[in-house]
Amino acid sequence: MIKALIVDDNLLYVKNVFNTIINRIDNVHINYIATNVKEALQIINNNQIDLIFLDLKLPDGSGLDIITEVKCSNYTKKPNIIILSEYKELITNNLGDNIINVIGKLEENELIYNKILKSVNAINFSTFESSIKELVISRLTKIGYNWKYKGTLYILETIMYIYQHNNIDLLDNIEKNVYTYISYKHNKSINNIKTNIIKSTNSIRNNDYTTINLTPKFVISNILTEIINKYN
Repeated sequence: MIKALIVDDNLLYVKNVFNTIINRIDNVHINYIATNVKEALQIINNNQIDLIFLDLKLPDGSGLDIITEVKCSNYTKKPNIIILSEYKELITNNLGDNIINVIGKLEENELIYNKILKSVNAINFSTFESSIKELVISRLTKIGYNWKYKGTLYILETIMYIYQHNNIDLLDNIEKNVYTYISYKHNKSINNIKTNIIKSTNSIRNNDYTTINLTPKFVISNILTEIINKYN
């Protein structure tokens, strides 16, 4: 369940948004309502908030103050923010990656609903991918991969790339199908990516796989198979 905070001093509008829009989205729960910047920051600083519905014009300041506070904070998990305001013209660039949508209050309710639903689905997908990534990291560590090697990161990214594309056949020509993407991302040659991955794999000692001819493809295939069996 996504724990949400609404920041808006127009409580009549808040009630309308909740009853006609947010109440229709199953996995979002409005845990908190704040009517000004001070209240909002107190709630954010003392609670785990997943999503903020944020107006920009507030009695004691601007919603932009809240965005700046969240952006500059050292929260373990920063809340996503959907700006829901009549004053979209106040928005500037580089507000932060956690701004996932900007919606006008005067738009039709059904349009607002569809935009919020799309944003919530994106949050759910991102959270799911994070859990997949954590599983992959756990498995690589258990096998004995050392994260001081760049190749370990490249293997993680290779597994995530194949899973995201839902195509295990990419393993058939992994250098062409996947290492090309990894090399472009890191501005390295494909040979550099391959060499680092092999170096990382060859560094493994004293684990359950030492009796097996451990290869990157073997590791990637086994972890992908586990993920697919568990989540698909």
